[in-house]
Amino acid sequence: METWKKVFERKIPQEKYTMLLQNGEEKGLVVNLFSATYNVIINFGAISAVRMIDEGVVLNGLFNDEQIDCFYDEGFENTIYQIEEGEFDIFVKGISGGLSDHLKLKHYIVISMNYVVEIITEAEPDIYVSTVG
Repeated sequence: METWKKVFERKIPQEKYTMLLQNGEEKGLVVNLFSATYNVIINFGAISAVRMIDEGVVLNGLFNDEQIDCFYDEGFENTIYQIEEGEFDIFVKGISGGLSDHLKLKHYIVISMNYVVEIITEAEPDIYVSTVG
């Protein structure tokens, strides 16, 4: 069963963020979050898989509704969560021929006002927070 858990608690201040996603061969995946008060950079580096969906369509039937309801009531205060046994994780495991188990891949989700991004990666991201102005 899909379960979500808070990770990197209190590293990212609770705000209403918009997201700019950058992905490339040299820098890997960088998630930039912007609010009126903070800029946040979540640097995942090299990743195994990424799925980005407009937030308006993603919360209907794609994830475990019980998990969504739990964190929705909190306003998704953590911004980033780790998912275990999620649909995207299971999909990647299915096409990896056992490699994902060997690599001990982790499944993260980042939620903003405009996008929901799922990331499958070996390493924890580096998170940098700065104030605006």
